[in-house]
Amino acid sequence: MHRSARLTLTLIIIMSLSGCALFAPATSSLLEKSEAMSLDKVQDFEVRAPIRRVVRLGTSIVSARSSDRRIQMVWEELDECGPMSPEDRRRLNESGIRVGVAGGALPWSLQNLLSGDKIRAGSKIADQTIGNRSSSFGMNVAIPEGSPSVVELPVEANRLFIPPDQIAGLKQGGELENARCILQLNAIEYGDGWVVIQVLPQIHYGASTTRFSVAQAGTHVPVRQRIQPLYEQQFRVKLHTNESVVIGQFHQKEWSIGKLLFQSNSLSSQSERMLALQLTGVDEVSGKKQVAFSYQKY
Repeated sequence: MHRSARLTLTLIIIMSLSGCALFAPATSSLLEKSEAMSLDKVQDFEVRAPIRRVVRLGTSIVSARSSDRRIQMVWEELDECGPMSPEDRRRLNESGIRVGVAGGALPWSLQNLLSGDKIRAGSKIADQTIGNRSSSFGMNVAIPEGSPSVVELPVEANRLFIPPDQIAGLKQGGELENARCILQLNAIEYGDGWVVIQVLPQIHYGASTTRFSVAQAGTHVPVRQRIQPLYEQQFRVKLHTNESVVIGQFHQKEWSIGKLLFQSNSLSSQSERMLALQLTGVDEVSGKKQVAFSYQKY
């Protein structure tokens, strides 16, 4: 009995010295350990900071009467053979679309159209009706790497009439409400002082509402109109700094995509549009570096 009491007393003394530590919840030093980045890891992180390129374009849209001699003179001064293969050029011409490239300064006739000058008596365009005036407007467009940008072409009364069986996705044709003609621009190749731009014509129409879409980053539900891409009319063009690509109509008797995009009709006259895109430069934008943080090991 004496021995048992002595053993009990010893246990009480041990427990009093250790306190409640024996019954505390288990913890791991790994969960509590926090480390800062080492110098070599910080340098490696800075080297791998994202760098994105941004293509900058100056865009101009000019409109003039289809009878204006200056429109034909523009195409006489542009290079239509160099930008693409004969097969691609023929495919676009059959769709009523014409593409040419100007190196350096724009052709005189296009500059004259962009300035909105009237044709004057005694000018170099002798067979042109006196008094014709053109209209134009321009803006700057940026194409971030991995993301497209768009240029909108004017549409009269926001309506387009599509004949049946002329566009694959619009077999029935008909009149499209709230319609817009869009050229989607995407930079797909880069080099020292040059870029390859892919041009995809699109028709946007209908009411703006929530629509399911699939993108590179996954699915999303944006608020937008219906979109009809014209894949058969898309093309690529390579531009060097200060070069310009001019896109317009290749005249045909029948209805064509080119007429849809670049021609406007009224009761008194018929007008034609041309779009000029000039490569002003390719900038590199670095991502923001954030290295002051800690992490936990498990």
